[in-house]
Amino acid sequence: MWIEYGRERMGDKQFFRKVAELSGLTVEEAADTTRATLECLAARLSNGENRHLAAHLHEGLRDSLPPNGRIKCFDLPELLRRVQERTGLNERDTDAGVRGVFTALREDLGDETFDHVMQQLPNDFRTMARTRVRAAA
Repeated sequence: MWIEYGRERMGDKQFFRKVAELSGLTVEEAADTTRATLECLAARLSNGENRHLAAHLHEGLRDSLPPNGRIKCFDLPELLRRVQERTGLNERDTDAGVRGVFTALREDLGDETFDHVMQQLPNDFRTMARTRVRAAA
C-alpha cells in the first residue's frame, strides 16, 4: 500500500477493480484496458514525462509504461483503436474502459500530477480525461 502526502494510494489490484467499477468491465478486462491504455500513453509521452508518471504509479502498473525512443503523434481516436486492438473489446467498452482508466488515474495520482501528465497530450485526450464515466449500476 502506498501513502503519499498523507493520501492512501491504490495498489494495482485495487486500481483494476476501480476501473471495472467505473466502466462496467470485468476486473480482467479492466486490467487489460489499463495496461493497454498506459502502454499507449507511454508511446505518446516524452521519456521524461514517462518517468514522471511511472514515479507516481504503483509499481505493479509501472511495467505498462515502457520507455519510448521517439514520441509517437496520434490522436484520441487512434488511442482508442490501439487499446481496442490490444484488448479485443468493442468500441463502447473500449471508450468506457479508457475513461475509467483516466478517472482512476486522476483519483490515484491527484489532480496536480494527473494534469501535469495530461498537459503533454492533445486537447482531445484532456477533454476525455475530464469526462468521468458514471459508475456501473
